[in-house]
Amino acid sequence: MESNIVSYILENIFFFLPLGLAGILVTLYLYFTSKKEKIEEYDDLDVDYMSISKIKLNVYVLIYLFIFIMMLITGLLSDFTIPTSVGGAIATIPLILMIFVRYINKNSKVP
Repeated sequence: MESNIVSYILENIFFFLPLGLAGILVTLYLYFTSKKEKIEEYDDLDVDYMSISKIKLNVYVLIYLFIFIMMLITGLLSDFTIPTSVGGAIATIPLILMIFVRYINKNSKVP
């Protein structure tokens, strides 16, 4: 068995090079020969929201919060406080971006 993935790829370069080139060529062919359809499609964004009394909540934010809280509880109960806090800080980035994008879209005017 090879010691690492780099030596494996270098030993089998004549196998991986044609595969990579074929993938790039097929991607370029599909990119340049495709047609753009002029169909206007409207998304129904009300499906993403759930109403609890008078509060309207995004389902994806709730699922993400549940996963985030479970990750924090599991990390703190297993005495991995520093990796849990760093991972928790990194994991809050998509949550903050979801809230930020919702705020921007609410305050923007569509022509």
